[in-house]
Amino acid sequence: MMMSIARSDDMAVRKAHSLRSVILAGAALATVLPIVQTLAADQAFVLEEIVVTAQKRKQNIQDVPISVTALSSDSIVANRIESVNDLSAITPNLTVRPAAGANRSPQYSMRGIYTFGSALGTDKGVSLYIDGVYVQNAVGSLFQFADIEQIEVLRGPQGTLFGRNSTGGAISITTRRPTGEFGFRQELTSGNYSQFRSKTRIDLPRMGPLSLTASYLYSDRDGDTRNLGAGTVWDHGPATGGAKGFLTSPKRLGDEKVKGVFVAAEFDFHEDFDLSYKFDLSDTDFTPPAVGVAYLATPAAAELGGTPPSTTPYVFYNASPNLMTPITTKRPDAVNNWYSTDGVTKTYGHNLTANWRVNDWATLKNILAYRRTSLYINNQTDGLGGLIVPGTETPFVFVANNSGGFDKQWSDELQLNITRDRFDLTAGLIHFQNDQETLGIAGAFNSLQGAALMGQGTLFAGTPFVIPANSGFFRPSVKAKSDAFYIQPEIHLSDKLDFVVGYRITKDDKKGTEVMPGSVSPVYSPSLGQSSPIRYKDTRDTYLVGFNYKPADNLLTYVKYATGYISGGQLATIEFAPETAKSYEAGVKSELLDRRLRSNLAVYHVKYGSIQQAALGSQTGIPSSIPFGQAIIPTADATAYGFEWENTLVPVDRVMLGAGVGYTRFKYDDDTVFSGYRITHGAPGFQEYNRPEWTGNLFAQYDGPQIFAGGHLSARVDGQFKSKYLMTSDTSPGSGLTAQEDPVYRKAATAPDQWLVNARFALSGLEVRGSKVELSLWGKNIFDNGNIVQYSGLGFAGAVIYERARTYGLDLNVEF
Repeated sequence: MMMSIARSDDMAVRKAHSLRSVILAGAALATVLPIVQTLAADQAFVLEEIVVTAQKRKQNIQDVPISVTALSSDSIVANRIESVNDLSAITPNLTVRPAAGANRSPQYSMRGIYTFGSALGTDKGVSLYIDGVYVQNAVGSLFQFADIEQIEVLRGPQGTLFGRNSTGGAISITTRRPTGEFGFRQELTSGNYSQFRSKTRIDLPRMGPLSLTASYLYSDRDGDTRNLGAGTVWDHGPATGGAKGFLTSPKRLGDEKVKGVFVAAEFDFHEDFDLSYKFDLSDTDFTPPAVGVAYLATPAAAELGGTPPSTTPYVFYNASPNLMTPITTKRPDAVNNWYSTDGVTKTYGHNLTANWRVNDWATLKNILAYRRTSLYINNQTDGLGGLIVPGTETPFVFVANNSGGFDKQWSDELQLNITRDRFDLTAGLIHFQNDQETLGIAGAFNSLQGAALMGQGTLFAGTPFVIPANSGFFRPSVKAKSDAFYIQPEIHLSDKLDFVVGYRITKDDKKGTEVMPGSVSPVYSPSLGQSSPIRYKDTRDTYLVGFNYKPADNLLTYVKYATGYISGGQLATIEFAPETAKSYEAGVKSELLDRRLRSNLAVYHVKYGSIQQAALGSQTGIPSSIPFGQAIIPTADATAYGFEWENTLVPVDRVMLGAGVGYTRFKYDDDTVFSGYRITHGAPGFQEYNRPEWTGNLFAQYDGPQIFAGGHLSARVDGQFKSKYLMTSDTSPGSGLTAQEDPVYRKAATAPDQWLVNARFALSGLEVRGSKVELSLWGKNIFDNGNIVQYSGLGFAGAVIYERARTYGLDLNVEF
């Protein structure tokens, strides 16, 4: 058994109201102990060694001077981690939420960095790696993996070994390798929301130098929210020249049907040389998540000073004869998203890795990879479906998107690892290239803003409504290249003391064009065709210096200074500089009580420069960027400090307890805030948001002795905590220096303290006719947390996405 999450009874530093929750949870876990202490233990249980590749070589996690969490198969299964979106708060100081716009991209916050990375030619501060390969594109990256073996979460700048775009940290996903022995495993799931999931895996026996494994995943479930605008038909035919016809709004929102394939092959040509190939495919048909409304500007809000928000949506909302989205901060049963229609995303990747053991102390590895992602979706961005122009039968759309495009990348990395008595060394060369195109359906606008649409017939006689054509359609695109060299020696000054120094030099080059018009708007008409070049070229260095001191085999202490950066660029006529990070970190890693207690603590202080943020062109205060839907601006400099503390304890045989706590205090440097935000945000000004100060997690796991037919009972309960945090940077519905905050707006845009609890109970290892059978009952979000996870402040409205509803079901797994 192994686990790498932390203890609850050390969370006394939590704020008073949060402390009560943790004490109650700790008390609940404590009640397990008197029961399990009466069980007859037939073997000694200790914490297993966890092997990670956080420094691009295999190491015991306790020997790695990085704040890193490795999620084992137990944690992955119990929490039903199927994509990166399921990682939120499962490790300290990491939260993940789906981005607005239904483009299936995650937004991370880690150590004060809040990522975007979905705008054309932009990057993100938390990197995703799959089998050692950097995944550039955020759009479409919320896909299910067919066969995950391990997930590592690395916190803090990883600018030397992992390179650019890892100022907050990195997430590394490792998929399975072939076993070289025959094996078959079938997993079946049935659950609520008509959920059915099947995963079939086969391992073939080794055939000469070849070992092979393959998996097939099929997953289908209904969405958790009814669509009050279901059945509305939108005619894209005239706009697209017939390439797209009628699209119908679905009955439910959040549907998902996934077909996934995973293949891995290993060729052991020689004891010193092997070649591995991996292929993964995820093909997903889905409906967008339900977009609700948490705030709608009333006439009273228009009196709060500054340029008032439009109250037209409020008037239209109350005059509409249709069933409308309720205004609430808790997940409703139904919303009206009549513009949302079925979407599709497809992603696949190839990975060819060669390993050559040159001699006893040197190895070479080469990773050649290619990945492609495509996505198309129409989405009711504002949540206000069902509006019509009062006194008419004309449908009206305030904000809706036709999202889409594709992304392809290829990379080649050569790594050298040397292990000697007096030093270890990791070095490498990498070339990376990415091509990206955005916008939705060719011939149509990528967004509708304040658009009255004509119907074929009338609203009451039926649809379809006609999507207007974009005569100036041109697909924006960008090509990005990056070349880097890195080297990191670890010098053993003595048996207990190491000196580490790392250096990386990276050359970035981006070229592309962003084109308008891309939207229908009463202010910016299609005749205002405008384009903006995307140009960026720079060479930057990143560094690491540190000392590791190991006074005993079970204790490691370290201090280090590390830097990192996110590439700069240009968007909506605005040039933005690289975002930088300069971090100091100290840590202690220990294993005590004969390897029954693992306790890891890291404290940090980091200075961020020129933090990049996505904004509407109209929010920048720069006239040339106003027509563009999205811009990237250098928001401000900032400082963050905090800690992560993870503990795992085996108090008695067969019982494992764990808890972790993370704290991040993030603060913008007021005198560096972007001037355009000072103009547009009003009082109380630009604010820190989407960065909870406290995150925490608890788990309790019990593995029982054999009871019959080789089977044993197991149970695991996990809880993840996030403290209260603001979800938008601007709490004044109006704009301008004299705009005042609306308390109703702030309340709607504030996420409360909250827990998310998952559980799994299983009967495992049953021997039936030469097979091993496992039956399990599981629940995810078992207390049905329905809070907001994504808030889009539109001024006149707060459009939101909610936590997915409680799911539960039964698993049947058969293996032989």
